Amino acid sequence: MRRYRAWGIGVMGSTLGLTAAVVLYLGQCLPVPKPRECWVAPGKSVREALAQIASDCHLRMPWLFVSIGVLYAWGTGSRVFAGMYRFGPEQRYWQLLRALFTGRQVLRIRVTIPEGLTIVQIASLLQREANVDSADFVSLAFSDSLTRARGIPVASVEGYLMPETYELFWRHPAEDVLERLLREQDRLWQERFAEAAQKRGLSRHEVLTLASIIEAETPHADERRRVSGVFWNRLRRGMPLQADPTVAYALGKPGHALTRADLSTPHPYNTYTTHGLPPGPINNPSADAIAAALEPEEHQYLYFVLLRDGSYRHAFSQTYREHRKLVALQRQLRP
Repeated sequence: MRRYRAWGIGVMGSTLGLTAAVVLYLGQCLPVPKPRECWVAPGKSVREALAQIASDCHLRMPWLFVSIGVLYAWGTGSRVFAGMYRFGPEQRYWQLLRALFTGRQVLRIRVTIPEGLTIVQIASLLQREANVDSADFVSLAFSDSLTRARGIPVASVEGYLMPETYELFWRHPAEDVLERLLREQDRLWQERFAEAAQKRGLSRHEVLTLASIIEAETPHADERRRVSGVFWNRLRRGMPLQADPTVAYALGKPGHALTRADLSTPHPYNTYTTHGLPPGPINNPSADAIAAALEPEEHQYLYFVLLRDGSYRHAFSQTYREHRKLVALQRQLRP
């Protein structure tokens, strides 16, 4: 009886000693001289994520940190939250585990991507707002493997990124962000536009190309279907679209004033020198612009000119003579 009592006391003492050792271990401060950022990719197992964090933060006895975390996950059914974390030397090991299993320290940023931006402009915005690597983003967006995989007949995914507000992680990998923007437009296309495009006999690429031009021509939602009607009328008559934004895109001057020399510069995207739609989209259009491309207003207008009153609205006309008069009038009003 005395032997069993001694054995029990020994086991209890060993358990208490192990518990104390674990408590002491988890009470240590992180061995990092300054705050550091750590990325946990989506889809990683608990063990993989903990091992990565242990390595990134140079934890002592990383195998023990991983073992404690795995046992906790197994006992509670918890998971490690993906995302970008920032840990500093003032934090302790147990706080590190709590952050990973609650996601409380994930660096989340809400980023709004306005409609009508190009790939390069979106990359710049993401770099500025969420520290996403803009060079990686552009490189991936122009990769042959991506355009081939998606059946896009031009050199980039221009036009296929969905303008929207996204919640991203700080320093979110560019590949993940690009895929998310592509996936969001894929969803919208299937839900709202695929059937309408099929009825009109248009490919998605053609619709997005026209939508991007409409997007660039007017910021006003109530004008887009009318602008679309002008372009449809010109296409039916075999007239060139003569859309300034396509020339600006061709010359790398989006949003800039164009000269007569610019308008006469031969380029596949210059809709003054070539007929029909350009080879691909010139920006990433909104859902409203896509809808306008598929649902043009029925009218006889063939021309429009920007009003010089600061409203960014347009005056529409049916004949070239009417158009020239409106152009002359707006030149007189130019400040």
